[in-house]
Amino acid sequence: MKKVVALTSWLFLLPFSSSIVKADTITDLQSLIDQTPPNSEIHLERGVYEGPVVIDKPLTIKGGQGAIIDGGKSDNVVTIQADDVTIRGVTIQHSGKGAQQAGILLDKVKAATVSESTLTNVHYGILVRGGGSHTISRNHFSSYPGHFSTRGNGIHLLATKNNRLIENEMTNVQDGIYLDESSNNEMNGNTISEARYATHFMFSTNNSVKDNHFFGNINGIMAMNSKGIAIEENTFEKQLNYRGFGVLIYETEDVQLEDNELLYNHNGLSLQSSNKILIKNNLVAGNYIGLITEGKNSDVQMSENRLEGNIIQTKLTGTAFSLDDGEVGNYWDDYHSYDLNGDSIGEIAYHGGSSYSSLLHQYPHLQFYFESPAMTVWQSVEKMFSLQSDEGNTDRFPLVKQGKPLDVSYVFIVLIPLGAVLYLWMRKRRELE
Repeated sequence: MKKVVALTSWLFLLPFSSSIVKADTITDLQSLIDQTPPNSEIHLERGVYEGPVVIDKPLTIKGGQGAIIDGGKSDNVVTIQADDVTIRGVTIQHSGKGAQQAGILLDKVKAATVSESTLTNVHYGILVRGGGSHTISRNHFSSYPGHFSTRGNGIHLLATKNNRLIENEMTNVQDGIYLDESSNNEMNGNTISEARYATHFMFSTNNSVKDNHFFGNINGIMAMNSKGIAIEENTFEKQLNYRGFGVLIYETEDVQLEDNELLYNHNGLSLQSSNKILIKNNLVAGNYIGLITEGKNSDVQMSENRLEGNIIQTKLTGTAFSLDDGEVGNYWDDYHSYDLNGDSIGEIAYHGGSSYSSLLHQYPHLQFYFESPAMTVWQSVEKMFSLQSDEGNTDRFPLVKQGKPLDVSYVFIVLIPLGAVLYLWMRKRRELE
């Protein structure tokens, strides 16, 4: 890249205090960093500043509108090798495209802050390798154009802990937030779209995902071989790929899934060979399949959820488990029964799954017959003659929409005339015989 001569003005404050360095024009940023005392601020005015650069002392770099650090498609654009570094209001672009090359590399350091910046046309956005206690907030991320398999992750956490990822926006990356052997991280208020997995957990423990909006990805959350994940108050919307899931939990333990909305995905929620899962007060609506289970899932507590408007409500295979916790179940919009005492709980159990949904697992082409007259009769006969097992995949206390309790007198008003008609018909039949 063509270099431009730098003009800088230095303003030193009191002795032994921090100083402010103002870059007035396009400059050799690495030289400026090297010459600036620790704990100082560098203010970047509008212009393109040439990278890659390395920060090896505590510094703050603030950018005005139009301040750009360009890596020239070589290596990491900014490598941070010291604690207590802040980058704010800067556009960072054109990292190398090699494995784990990033807009910003935080390399075994602590307490960095990256905020209000744009990382675009980079392989990885921010790679955190070791260290931790960073705050990454209100940034915009996008990778190089192309298929997601050629892109890097927005924020990649590797063997790090105690980081806060707040109100970032990511699009066109491989995985929005990727955690590998990382613990005690908070991901709050982020928006992630057009990625493979919005958030991807691998071998990670005790992490929190709260109040995020994940839409238009393949998976909203992919949790694999991890432990201790709190997933609360998020919206998982329009993961429409045929392999797409709002949330997929695979061989993972101790997950709390509460107060989320899983809307209009191909598959809403899937549990696969996982243990100690709490699913409470979620809305699972408008999905092709609402709830999927595969393999051996154990200690699953599911209560006070609403499953509405899903084309296929459940596809339950593998080990059966109870679909309710205690004496409060879930609302299923395909459940039909009565609430005789007005406690909003149906009088008979809801059976998750059906022989039709089980057959769909083996013969997907049977979806052609969904809601056909033959299939409707088939499912009605199943319910009428209790062909479904009571041993598992059963919600013993299903919720019904609130309303007035059924007046038993109305039952007798209907049954008595019906019984009388049936009695007279049988009597007439005997006379004819």
